[in-house]
Amino acid sequence: MSSDKVYAIVLAAGTSSRLGHNPKQLLNWNNRPLLEHALLNVQAILQERIIVVLGAHSHAIETGINLNAFKTVFNPDWQQGIASSIRAGIQALPDNATAALIVLSDQPLIRSEHFQCLLTTWESSPTQIVASEYHQSVGVPALFPARFFTPLQSLQGDQGAKSLLIKFEKELITIPLPEAELDIDSIEDFNDLKDH
Repeated sequence: MSSDKVYAIVLAAGTSSRLGHNPKQLLNWNNRPLLEHALLNVQAILQERIIVVLGAHSHAIETGINLNAFKTVFNPDWQQGIASSIRAGIQALPDNATAALIVLSDQPLIRSEHFQCLLTTWESSPTQIVASEYHQSVGVPALFPARFFTPLQSLQGDQGAKSLLIKFEKELITIPLPEAELDIDSIEDFNDLKDH
């Protein structure tokens, strides 16, 4: 199946509560904010078909990063957890979207080649979910065919996409991604990132 109607949903609405008052989306690594790393790597594969979900630090992020090339969506319910951001992203998809690639803004070691691998695998098996495998488990980035949009919108609170990956494990293809093991949730994580 062609991937020209696949869209990415980049989740960037979180509070970064374990990092104090600084939005982790704007932490600078290799001369770019973390969110910009994610956007550029996804953009290399999906061009302009990217939805950025903002919330807690929306003004600071829109001031700190040029998002003009992307569709931005404000999630007014960001305090309710990541599920509300996934829902906001799914609702912002065009009606003809065939699949959605769920991406976090705090996994900067993930390269465009991995996003391409997810996409190529899905093109060969378009009814399957294609997810990343790390920490002996599955997670995002993950590509969900349109038939899973309703279950994605039904997630609640801090339930992320991983709960669906576990629920639908028989309809899942996984791709090894050790680079996703490092996500930035604390100052210690960010210090570990500086070693890369």
